[in-house]
Amino acid sequence: MSEQQKDTAKKFARRGEDQITPEEKIYPLRFIVDYVVEKKNQLLALEGQSLHQALAIQAVSEDIQRLERKLYASIDGEVPDDVKELRSLLYKQQEQVHELTVGLTRKGLAFEDMDNMIKQAQPFILRLMFRDTLTDTYNRYFFISRSDDLLAQADPMIGFSLAFLDIDNFKQCNDVYGHEFGDEALRYLCKTVNTHLQMHDLKNTYFVRMGGDEFILISNDLAFPHFVLLLDDLQRKISGGTICWENTTGKIKVSIGAANTVFSKVNTPWDIYRAADERLYVAKRGGKNRIVSS
Repeated sequence: MSEQQKDTAKKFARRGEDQITPEEKIYPLRFIVDYVVEKKNQLLALEGQSLHQALAIQAVSEDIQRLERKLYASIDGEVPDDVKELRSLLYKQQEQVHELTVGLTRKGLAFEDMDNMIKQAQPFILRLMFRDTLTDTYNRYFFISRSDDLLAQADPMIGFSLAFLDIDNFKQCNDVYGHEFGDEALRYLCKTVNTHLQMHDLKNTYFVRMGGDEFILISNDLAFPHFVLLLDDLQRKISGGTICWENTTGKIKVSIGAANTVFSKVNTPWDIYRAADERLYVAKRGGKNRIVSS
């Protein structure tokens, strides 16, 4: 975890303990995965060196045995005791080297199995880390982990944009239609937004569930005026669709507050997050189902 990411996490912590998710309080799972992979690679390298050394010892042992056979062939009569002892020691050494080589080979195969399992597990682990279980969109930890990088990679003329999206009267929606319908509304919102983003092939634009019915859209793909146009399209698509759950149908609308690092003259993810959050409340107080971007 970079120092910038740690700093961002600390800033989020100012919201209060009751608003901090478990993944913000513990070591990032990515750090653990990276640590395991690094240690595995180090052990593989050590095992490779040991195997190389064992094979080199075995080669030397075989050379000595060839010399030993020549020595036996050149001796007339009784073989001296010291030569017999040397031969016995050579045989023992050969057995030990063989066992060591076989053991290292088995360990190498075990490490290869472990390597394959880690490679297979990584996509699932990353999905657990960065995806919201209800909506399958990105989660708060994804924003904490990626926002610094996205900001650093942004074109200085375009900047980094962030929009807060909040479902209007969501509590009333849950109270009237039930929480299962409310969950379906959240899934509908995420599917609508993500489908629209995929259609426009935006590489660095992400929809994130921050918690409850609060979502953010982050991007360094678009200049801010075009980002606001994207938000306008999304707002119309969201309000134009129908949510169906069992025998219940309904619609939702969203209020949006948007900000950009260039236009707001800020240079940290937390500052742009706060600016967009403030504009969201302006949209709410102004009658809801609105976009406030300045």
